[in-house]
Amino acid sequence: MAAARNCDGIVADRVEGWTILKLTHSKPWRRVLYLNSYGMGTVWQAVRDGQYPGAHLWGCTELVRMGYEVAMPDEPDRDSRFFNYRRQDLGHLGFAKSWLGRDGILYSAHTILFWSPLLAQLGLLHCPIVTLLYARGENLRFTRGYRGILALTPAAEKRARELAPGARIAHISWGVDLASYPALPYRPQWFLNCGKTRRDFATLAAGAARLSTPLHVIHDEIPSTVRWPGNARLITGGWQTVSYRDLVHEHYAGAVAATIILQEDGGELYGAGFTQLLEAMALARPVIVTRTGALAGEIDVEKEGCGLHVPPNDERALAEAMRTLADNPARAREMGLAGRRLCERRYNIEMFGQALHGFFETL
Repeated sequence: MAAARNCDGIVADRVEGWTILKLTHSKPWRRVLYLNSYGMGTVWQAVRDGQYPGAHLWGCTELVRMGYEVAMPDEPDRDSRFFNYRRQDLGHLGFAKSWLGRDGILYSAHTILFWSPLLAQLGLLHCPIVTLLYARGENLRFTRGYRGILALTPAAEKRARELAPGARIAHISWGVDLASYPALPYRPQWFLNCGKTRRDFATLAAGAARLSTPLHVIHDEIPSTVRWPGNARLITGGWQTVSYRDLVHEHYAGAVAATIILQEDGGELYGAGFTQLLEAMALARPVIVTRTGALAGEIDVEKEGCGLHVPPNDERALAEAMRTLADNPARAREMGLAGRRLCERRYNIEMFGQALHGFFETL
């Protein structure tokens, strides 16, 4: 995977546990303190070195290229007795107040804030606080402390308006770093399943058993209780075993389609499968997606012409969808190209960064 082009011209200063990004020959005009559920300084290094896709900086490099200065912390000490996953902003409050001032923005790509919105609600922290929501199942504490909420799906937008009617709310589209995901020639050999959360392995295994086409399954932990057919190749260890370069140029390169088979979620509580869907589309691969959760409301793959939907818990429907694409490579190839075009016109990190900047301008 090539290094992200939007890292060109960006320098990274190290200051007391923080990585601060800015342009080489320009004075920043606004500051953003960026928090996520894991240390983003390490992610920056991986993106810079071409080991990780740039979209997982959630628009930060795009902001820097627009003239922002962005600070992101190192990985927290998760073994510390003071570590709290849902209150990770505690150790950053002093830096936030001194570095951001009143005009900077505290921007969180995950619902991990507690103390900062509390202090903002009490009038003790004056910078705007902005967070992302993915689906209906998320909660925010001290919602009057948030100046803005960005929703990545229609379900998330509805949830945001329920939680924080006084905040500025916008539905914007996330997207891939297209420079990291080339449109690959279509050479179908196997189906591919990867990703992290809420995968329905039982239905996937049962569906794959109904046809002979191979299936590659890449995941951190594959349940031992699932009975896999002989055509399934299981690759455990996830991203510690398979690099993004191998994922793209080996596994996706030979994929008939990406299978995003999810556990049933009729309440749209989760946005599971979003990353795999976008990367498959960007690589010009058709997709088979369970119609459930918040993802189906954001991208209707059948309406967009880039894939097929299947009901949850339906191995027969999954097998039929897999057979349809395996038996019709010309149709499958056109679906993949439709997905790539959709990423080019809407679901890409450059457009996400522009929307992020436009939203910040309204605060």
